[in-house]
Amino acid sequence: MKQSDNSNRGQIFEEFVYKQKPEIEVSPDKMTATVKIPENPLYADVFGLLADAGIYAGIDTAAVREVNSLLLRGGRMERSYTVARGRQPSNGQNGELILRSSRPQDVILSSDELVSVDYRIYKQKQLALAEKEQPIAMIINPTMGREGSDIFGRPIPAKDGEEVQLELGKNVYVSGKKVISLIDGLVEYGKVKGQIHLDVSEVYVVKEDVDFSTGNIDFPGSVIVKGSIKAGFEVRAKNEVVATTIRGRVVAGGGVTARQGIIGGQEAADIYAEGSVYAKFVHKAKIITNEGVYIKKSIMSSEIYAEKEVIVDGVPGSIIGGKVFSVEGISARIYGSEAYIKTDVAIFTSVKDVMDMKRMMAQRYETSKMLTKLETYLGNNKEILMRQGEDKRVMIDKLLIKREQMRKEVAFFDSMIKEVQAKLVLKNDSRIFVGRHAYPEVKFMIGGRFALTKDKTTKGYYYFDTKSEEVEFGYG
Repeated sequence: MKQSDNSNRGQIFEEFVYKQKPEIEVSPDKMTATVKIPENPLYADVFGLLADAGIYAGIDTAAVREVNSLLLRGGRMERSYTVARGRQPSNGQNGELILRSSRPQDVILSSDELVSVDYRIYKQKQLALAEKEQPIAMIINPTMGREGSDIFGRPIPAKDGEEVQLELGKNVYVSGKKVISLIDGLVEYGKVKGQIHLDVSEVYVVKEDVDFSTGNIDFPGSVIVKGSIKAGFEVRAKNEVVATTIRGRVVAGGGVTARQGIIGGQEAADIYAEGSVYAKFVHKAKIITNEGVYIKKSIMSSEIYAEKEVIVDGVPGSIIGGKVFSVEGISARIYGSEAYIKTDVAIFTSVKDVMDMKRMMAQRYETSKMLTKLETYLGNNKEILMRQGEDKRVMIDKLLIKREQMRKEVAFFDSMIKEVQAKLVLKNDSRIFVGRHAYPEVKFMIGGRFALTKDKTTKGYYYFDTKSEEVEFGYG
């Protein structure tokens, strides 16, 4: 019995000697604590081990309980377990500038994206337009940093976010956290070395052609196109439009300038301007302006409507083919050509009235054409029509009502056209100047009268003679 007891004690002592106590290991940055498990671990409370090491913060209690349980049961264990983690500091977010567009469906760009975004594509799809006294951007405040701590509970400082470095142009101002535009225009922005520049420009500069790469442009200011406005594309501007060549359509609240030409193709180039139109030459174009048209070289096969003067003063300085209408006078060196191309130049009291009359005459023609077809179908014998079946009579009744409406429309157009014509034939003191000569088949119209050239004329001018009430030619 004694021998047996001594044997057991020796075995217990032997096991105790070879078992080792787990140890706590701290990372160099004091942000993690790991319990190291020896090959023959001796049970120890890991909570106590952590306390002995002075570790009080970031303890993973679930992990510690699991390790304690494994040590107590003597189960198979990993060589180490992370039982405590410090909290990393969280730096604050920097202030931000959020750009806003006048169209709510547009994608909003943040200032961090400005350095990488393809601005050309952005403008093509959603032009960042500003409206007067409306916000164009929102300033987002920076956030405060959240300090961290190591596993010993010692704090680790964090950085607060920085304010937006914003440089404002002359056409914007800050109200609260909003950036407000003083004008209608294009939002201009950029980011250089962390500083954001923000302004609104009344001028939109297109550095390339207006084509598929840019799309149509509609801008509440002036538009300068370094290249051409291609056929099939449109530029609308509240103020001036300047381009190298115009082949498409321009609608401008100010003047229009083509440094080279205004050139149409299968479809005429269209210009609608409140201000004057300037170009080196015009070919197959339609120009309507509330001011003047000033061309350096020539106007060919075009329609010009100017509420003021039309002047072609360069070399050759010609107007060939088409129609040129003006209120305050027309001046060119040459009219028509050696090929006797039909050319009309006219002075009326109002170009707007001329266009109104053309529009009403076109409408009257279409209505009259439809009325003629209806009259032919219905004929004049109402009794024959009424002998038709019930369904047929209902349809005929509707057509008779329609015919009456169309007759009234034609009468209305006749009355309006007569009224406009009466205004167009009012006396006008403006003149058509011939700087060199006019070829045959040129029609000069003033005050509802015209003179058609049969022979080549010399230098002079056409005017309305109040005595003869005809268009006369004066030399000099």
